Parts: sequence; C-alpha cells; structure tokens
Amino acid sequence: MKTIAGITDKNINSIHFIGIGGVSMSGLAEILMGMGFSVSGSDIEDSKFVEKLRGLGALVYIPHDADKMGKPDLVIYTAAVHPDNCEYERARQTGIRLMNRAELLGEIMKSHKYGIAVSGAHGKTTTTTMVSYLFERCGLEPTIHIGGEADFIGGTVKNGSGDYFITEACEYTDTFLHLKPYIGIVLNIDYDHVDWFCDLADMQQSFLEFANLIPDDGYLIVCHDDMNSLFLENAVACNVIRYGLDDRNLEYSAEGIEFDSEGKASFDLYISGEYIKRVRLNIAGRHNVLNVLSAIAACRICGGTVEKISSALDDMTGPRRRFELKSDLAGIKVFADYAHNPAEIDGTLEIASNMSHREIWAVFEPHTYTRVLVLFNDFINCFGHADHVIMADIYNDREFTGTEVSSRLLAERIAEKGKDAIYLPDYGKIADYLYKNMQTGDIAVILGSKFIEKASDLLAEKYKSR
Repeated sequence: MKTIAGITDKNINSIHFIGIGGVSMSGLAEILMGMGFSVSGSDIEDSKFVEKLRGLGALVYIPHDADKMGKPDLVIYTAAVHPDNCEYERARQTGIRLMNRAELLGEIMKSHKYGIAVSGAHGKTTTTTMVSYLFERCGLEPTIHIGGEADFIGGTVKNGSGDYFITEACEYTDTFLHLKPYIGIVLNIDYDHVDWFCDLADMQQSFLEFANLIPDDGYLIVCHDDMNSLFLENAVACNVIRYGLDDRNLEYSAEGIEFDSEGKASFDLYISGEYIKRVRLNIAGRHNVLNVLSAIAACRICGGTVEKISSALDDMTGPRRRFELKSDLAGIKVFADYAHNPAEIDGTLEIASNMSHREIWAVFEPHTYTRVLVLFNDFINCFGHADHVIMADIYNDREFTGTEVSSRLLAERIAEKGKDAIYLPDYGKIADYLYKNMQTGDIAVILGSKFIEKASDLLAEKYKSR
C-alpha cells in the first residue's frame, strides 16, 4: 500500500466521505480504496459513481445519516457540506478528524514523486485527460484523477504504479493552493467564480500563488496566447515552458491549422522552432490545439518521446460531456458540453461552426445567479456562432435565488441584438421545440450542467421513436 503523508502516519485505516457521489469525491474514494483503505460514504442521492463504489466494496448509503456513519478514523467533506450537516456535526462532536476534499487531494499528490496539476478557468478536464492519455501511452504508469469520465481508463481515476500523479487544479475557493505540483499547467485565466473572486486581478493573484507552489527545479507550462496569463512567465522562479499558435520562438507551437468536416483540427507541430510533424487530432476545436500543446510539453518533461507521443495523438479522445455526440439521427446531430462560462460557450460553438452544418441551435442552462449577474454582458455576446439560442432556467446549487437577473431576461437581451433567442424553462418543452423546428443538417449543442443534458436525452428518444 502506498503511504499518504498526514494520513497513513496517523494510523488511519477507515475513511468516510460526506458527499461521496460527486465526480471528484468518488474518484478520490476509489483511489484510496485502491491503496488499501476502508472507505464508506453518504450522499443525498444515488448516482452511477455511487454504484461503482458499492461494486468495489465501499459502504455507501443515502441520505446522510450520522447514526450510520459509525466511527471512522477520518471524515472527508466537500465545500458544499455545511457545519450543520448531521455527519459533519457528529464527527466534530466526537473528535473524529475532519479534512476537506482539497486537503486530501493535496496529500495524495504529495505522496507521489511528481505531481502534475492542470489549472485554468476552462479546459481543465479535457487537458487533464490529454495529459493522462499521453502518459499512459508512453508507459509512465501515472495515478490519474480527472473531473470527468475518460473511456481509456473506464471512469474518472486510475491507480498507477509510477511516480506521477495527474489531477485537475481547480481555482474555485483557492482549492489548487493545497497542491504541491512539480509541473503546473496554466491554460488560461478568465474572470469566473464571481462568488469567490472579487475581480480578474484577484483571480490572477491566486493563479500566481498556485504557480509559486512549483519548486525551482519544476516547470510552469503557460499559454503564451492568453493575455491574462502572460504575467506569469516572468513572475516565477521555476522553469517556464511557453506554448501558443504561429510563433516558433515558443517552446511549443502549432501552425497551419485546418479543420475537417467534423471540426477536428490538423496542424504543423513545432518544438523550439523545429518542425516535428503534421498532427491530426481526433478532438474538435481550435482551443484543443492549444490544450494538446500543453499536454505534449508535460509528457516530454517526464520522458515521453516524440515518437510515442506522435503515435498517441492519432487516436486520442477527450472526456465525456465535452462536445460529446449524444445522437446523430434523421440527419441532425446533438452534442452535449459542460460549458458554463462565456469563453467556454464561445469556444464550444466555434467547434460546431467549423463542422458541416445548415444551422446551429444552442441550448444553455446558466449556473449560479452571481455568475450571470456579473458576466451578464459577456453571456449576451458569447452566442455569435449560433443561429438560434434557447435559454433554460438558471441552475443554482450553492447560493440563494437571485432577483436581478433571469434566463428570460438574458434571452430577451440576446434577441434585442438580432439573434433568434427564446426562454423555455422546461426540459421537455425544449426537446419538443427542437424536434419541431430543427431540419436535416442542423446541429444542436446542449450547454451547461448535467441536468440540461436531460433535454438532449429526450430529444434523442423522439428521433429514435420516429
């Protein structure tokens, strides 16, 4: 069994997770089970992640119940768990050690010789999947923790035998400051998580603190094309690797980007100004050209050869729910994507625009009132690649209901700019509307949380039944 500083040395054997059903928490639980720990947990509802953990031998019950928790050696909780949670309160009252998810992630990273942390306002899950895939194909045997499902590992995590731990580094509530990466990737910095960061400068300060966690002999891999990240290049003591488009002065560059009928990119790869090969990605989108450059850089630092990396790129795929094809029926394609901030939406719809199509239908479920309120104008202007926009109600899971903004108001403002935009709060009505109005050759892109994906499922069922 691998040791985890701060856990194994405290004679901890049994670990309980409050909120075990989430992507990250379930993944951490699975990693610990693979290390030999006894794991239990609770959540408010069942999920496929919960069922998988049960199949692996974890005791998981629904809902939270302090009496069923027993007396574990350690209790892990998420940021969504409040002090009045019955299990949290029982642990505190009985002296059971409490640790939040971010601390645990940091402890697991410290237990590996080399930590690779992928940060950025958007693109983390996709790029973490890319990095993990290249490490796997290069025989580096990493331990992997992804914030989404990847087919090549059959889920969200994998316990590897090597020295490497690869994970997403989330900036929300400064979670990534608990990590100690040897390699840190900064994909981009766009103002987001407005309920935590005061402004862009505040967010940039957190990313600087993250970058400064890298030791002097470690590496910061940073996107030179992202204006909000440029300051990092001269603000850290570690080695800096830059990547971007059409600039052979960078360590990694892509030139001559072209897209096929499915929006998948091909480009000329240059490393330190030297032409390497023509790369053809199996993943769509210009932004994924940038993402893959950072993944190549990380893998080469750790010994991956150009030959093995080049071979792996030919069949590399992204995680689920990142421009994932949900159905292709009656000549109409329906994609689902987790995009929830303006930059992500714009990038995702750009992928669709590069594909062969008649018209593009964007369906969006905003996430949190504060994000919509602060970034309202950005949301109005991020649907330029769509011909039609449908707004679902704001999904809100961590704050009080707002009154200043609404999806109806957002749809009205988008319509005022000349875009066909309507408000439809019900998933069933959204599916009905798309079914009645879409034509052969159209593309629908379902954007937002996991709940709006119900609309794509309902739409697919309509086409199947027809």
